[in-house]
Amino acid sequence: GGYTVLINTWKRNSLLKQSVAHYASCIGTDAIHVVWSESDPPSEDLKMYLRKIVEAKSQSAHKPNLRFDLNEEDNLNNRFKPIKDLRTEAIFSVDDDVIVPCKTLDFASTVWQSASNTMVGFVPRMHWLDEEVQYTSSMFFSLFIVFK
Repeated sequence: GGYTVLINTWKRNSLLKQSVAHYASCIGTDAIHVVWSESDPPSEDLKMYLRKIVEAKSQSAHKPNLRFDLNEEDNLNNRFKPIKDLRTEAIFSVDDDVIVPCKTLDFASTVWQSASNTMVGFVPRMHWLDEEVQYTSSMFFSLFIVFK
């Protein structure tokens, strides 16, 4: 059971720390994979800090596994590469600046389990056209379900 949280990050360690801390606190989180797309690997200090955060924030006896998926090239498509050592069928892919509440994520996991051949996800950034172009992510997100 549970799900893997795949966090895409790039040169925003403070956001990564917040994101890892939040998703480590979600009961359904089995593993956290950080998609690292910088030429330099993450520092040992950062990795140690994140491991301690995962240990401290985890709400269950099973502590989420923390992994870094290293990419030398900065490319937004790195998040779509095959994931090594994946332990779950469910994957939640998210950017480091997006925090989805644990209850919402757990609900999405339950929805997905009821029809695991489908995709379930969120659109955390919304934009729309009317009199003026508006772009927002604060306090808004949409739920969408894609059927195969």
